Amino acid sequence: MTNNILRFWQSLDSDDPLEPLFEAAPILMHSIDKDGVLLRVSRFWADKLGYRQDQMVGKPSVDFLTEGSRAYAADVVLPEFFRTGSIYNIEYDFVRKDGKVLPVLMSAIAEYSAEGEYIRSLAIMFDNSQVKKTAIALQQKQRMDAIGELVGGVAHDFNNLLAVVQGNLEFLAQDPDDPDREEFIESATAAAKRGGELVQQLLTYGRKARLTPSPVDLNSVVSNADRLVRRLFPSNIEIESVAAAGLWKTNVDAALLETAVLNILNNARDAMPDGGRITLETRNVRIDEDYVDARTEEISPGRYVMMAISDTGHGMDEDTLARVFEPFFTTREVGEGSGLGLAMVFGFMRQSNGTIRAYSEPGVGTTFKMYFPVQPLDADPERATKAVARPISGLKTVLIVEDDASVRSVLVRQLRGEQLKVLVAETADAAYQELASGLEPDLLLTDIVLPGSLQGPELAHKARQFLPSLPVLFVSGYPAEAAIHGNGIRPTDKHLIKPVSHTKLIEAVMELLSKTDQGI
Repeated sequence: MTNNILRFWQSLDSDDPLEPLFEAAPILMHSIDKDGVLLRVSRFWADKLGYRQDQMVGKPSVDFLTEGSRAYAADVVLPEFFRTGSIYNIEYDFVRKDGKVLPVLMSAIAEYSAEGEYIRSLAIMFDNSQVKKTAIALQQKQRMDAIGELVGGVAHDFNNLLAVVQGNLEFLAQDPDDPDREEFIESATAAAKRGGELVQQLLTYGRKARLTPSPVDLNSVVSNADRLVRRLFPSNIEIESVAAAGLWKTNVDAALLETAVLNILNNARDAMPDGGRITLETRNVRIDEDYVDARTEEISPGRYVMMAISDTGHGMDEDTLARVFEPFFTTREVGEGSGLGLAMVFGFMRQSNGTIRAYSEPGVGTTFKMYFPVQPLDADPERATKAVARPISGLKTVLIVEDDASVRSVLVRQLRGEQLKVLVAETADAAYQELASGLEPDLLLTDIVLPGSLQGPELAHKARQFLPSLPVLFVSGYPAEAAIHGNGIRPTDKHLIKPVSHTKLIEAVMELLSKTDQGI
C-alpha cells in the first residue's frame, strides 16, 4: 500500500494527467487504439487479471475476453460504440491468467481528433463478481421457494384426494353389500378424476401437456363464452362482446383454450360479488421486436390474434398482480380454490407459443390479454377427420407391456371384459423375446418408460420388424409427445395419458383394431 501511495504522488509530476490513475490508483482501466489494441493498462487492472502491464499492452483487448463476450462485442457493443462514441455499464466476462472468469461492468468513451477522426478510447471497469454471486444465490433461493410451494400445494391436494379414495375403498372392503356402496364408488371415482385433472393442470403449467392444436376462430370462442356467462352467471353480471371483423385464425388446443377462458371468467365473476360487467374482445395485432425487448417475453415478433377478457371487479394491487400466475397462489379463502387456474393458463399460453399479460387497478377492474400466433398461411384449414371405430371381426389378441402390477391388472380386466384375448409382459425386453419367438398379437399396448434395456417406443420399432402393420397404443404417465416420436414410430399410433377411463381406453383399442380389419 505504501509503495502505491508513493508511486501515486510521484506520478503527479508527469505531463500525462492520467498517469497517476494508470500507475497507482485502484482503478480497473485501459486505453485502446482504433484497431482494438491495448495502448495502456492500469497496474491495478493488470494485477486483477494476473498479468504485468507489459504483458497486456500491444495485444488486442478481445484476447482477454471469453468467447461469448467476444461475440457480444462484435455484434452489439462495437457497432453501438462507434455510432455514439460511448457505452455505459456493458457486461463483459474477462479471463484471468489462471483461467478463471472475471465478470465486469464496463463504461467507455471515445477520443476524437480536431478533424473528427477516432483516435482511442478509454474504458473503466468495475468488478462484478460479488454482484453475480449474490444474484445467482437469490435466483436459487427463489427457485427453491417456488419448488417448495409447488410441492407443498401438490402434496396437500393429492393427500386429500387419496384420503377420499382410500376411505371409500375401505368402506367397500368392510362390507361389499353396504347399501351406500354406489355412493362410495362415485365418491372414489370423482376423487380419482380430480387427481387426473390436477396432474393435467400441473403439466399445463410446466408446459408438458399433450396438446392437439387445430385451426380455431377466436370469435367463435367469444360467442360460446358469451352464451355461457349469460346462462350460468348471476343476472347482476352484464356481458359485452366486441368481435373483430376479418379476424385471423390460430392453431391452438381448443379444449385447453376453453378451460383457460373459463378460468379467467370464473375469476372475473368472483371479483364482482355485487355485480359488474365482463367484456370479451378480439383483435388482430402485430408484435414487433421493440415490444418483445421492452417486456423480455418468450415470444417471437409477428402476427397474433388477441383475446381480451376484462371485468369491473375489485382489481389487484401491484404485489398481487406480480404473483397472479404463480402456482398455488390464491387470494381466496382456504378450500375455495387450488391456486392453479391462472398458473395453468400461463403455461398453456407459453406452450402454445403465445403469451398472456394481466393489467389491473384496485377498485377499477382487471384485464387479461391473451396473444395467439396466427395460423400459418399454408396450414390445412380442415381438421383431420377422426376414424370411426367399426365392429371388429374375430377374436383379437392384445399384448400388454406394463411394469406396474396394479395397473397391469386393471388393463387386463378392462380388455378381457370386451372379449379380447390378453397377453402380458412386465418389461419390453420380455415382450420382444415373445415377439421374436413368433407371437403375433393384433395390437401392442405398452407403457413408454419401462425397466430394462428397451423402452416402449424402441419395442414398437423392433416389433414392426416382425409385424410391419402392427398398431400400437401407448398408455403412459409420461406426457411429452417427443417420447413417442422418432425411431420409426408412426403418427397413426395413439397415446393416452394415465389415468385413463375405461371408455377412452376401449375406444382407442377398438379404433386401432378396426383400422387393422379395414387394412388402414
